[in-house]
Amino acid sequence: MHQIDNQIQRSIRQLAQKECANYDSGCCLPEDRPCHVISQAHKTIHDGAVNCDYFLRAVLPLQPELNTAIWHELLREEDQVGECWKECVRCHKPFIPGSNRQRYCADCGAAAKQARSREKQRRYRERQKTPA
Repeated sequence: MHQIDNQIQRSIRQLAQKECANYDSGCCLPEDRPCHVISQAHKTIHDGAVNCDYFLRAVLPLQPELNTAIWHELLREEDQVGECWKECVRCHKPFIPGSNRQRYCADCGAAAKQARSREKQRRYRERQKTPA
């Protein structure tokens, strides 16, 4: 579970650095203090690493999968550690599946679907080339 928390924190920091309008060189501009989202002082997201209302309302929804993962972690009970998480078959990153049959994270799911479609089309063309 510690690996999942580190992965989420890394993703949060990257998103804040890229997309947050209030972020500038590690500081929160409106509050004139170090950014709570980026702060290394927080070991887990439960300790307050995501303690910025602006980030939660305006920036986090830009990445729906990360948004789901963070809210799931923040609202889960301690006795349910790791429940509902799966590991992506392709990239081996943890994700929260939308159904019990989902095998890939959102990023890999699109690529896997495209590869299946490509293979299906290749087989179809092979059958069409073969004289009957």
